Amino acid sequence: MSQLKSPWIAAIVLTGAFSSSVNAGTLVAQIKDRNGNPVVNAVVYALPVGRSAPTVAASTTAIVEQQSFKFEPYVSIVQAGTRMRFPNRDMTEHHLKVLSGPSAFEFKVYTRKEPEPTLLDKVGLVTLQCLIHDWMSAHIYVVDSPWFAKTSRAGSAVIEGVPAGEYDVYIMHPSVLIPGQVTPSGPRRVKMELSNVQVVEAKLELVPKPEPTKRYPPASRYE
Repeated sequence: MSQLKSPWIAAIVLTGAFSSSVNAGTLVAQIKDRNGNPVVNAVVYALPVGRSAPTVAASTTAIVEQQSFKFEPYVSIVQAGTRMRFPNRDMTEHHLKVLSGPSAFEFKVYTRKEPEPTLLDKVGLVTLQCLIHDWMSAHIYVVDSPWFAKTSRAGSAVIEGVPAGEYDVYIMHPSVLIPGQVTPSGPRRVKMELSNVQVVEAKLELVPKPEPTKRYPPASRYE
């Protein structure tokens, strides 16, 4: 994967290694915005250097629900080869469509009829929207690695069980990505060892947009 540069990532700093009781390394990322506030929904993943990551199990599935007229979760991370489910928990129809990304699909999602799981086998950012309720959007990051995590409201992400070796660590967020582009900045090279913790800190030179909130349309729009 080529190294790309971006002004959006001001600093990525490897702060150190600490002891841990696990039998594999742990990667911890702390992401802040330009004001120093924690960033939620940032995507962090590690790609091994000089070797391939293990492939995903054929039975692996993930889920993006449509509930309270919102996609949940707003940001997902899956390994390539995962099948994604899109159940509808609302009492009305949704019309899901991929706006951009390496995979293209579109279907109407009824309350009592869930679509067949969709195979996501191409790496990249898949951006979704409901064509009926246009405020509904979501992002699915498809990566070539099983070692990934998403930041919490505290701006932290923890990836456990990373085998020893060198890794390129990528940090992404929907507010800084060009649709369809996987990596907005060059990766940070880290060396993982057994029973240690590596901490990566990064600062985004912007204030990310908040994710959509749950909402309901007027009663006349219910089907």
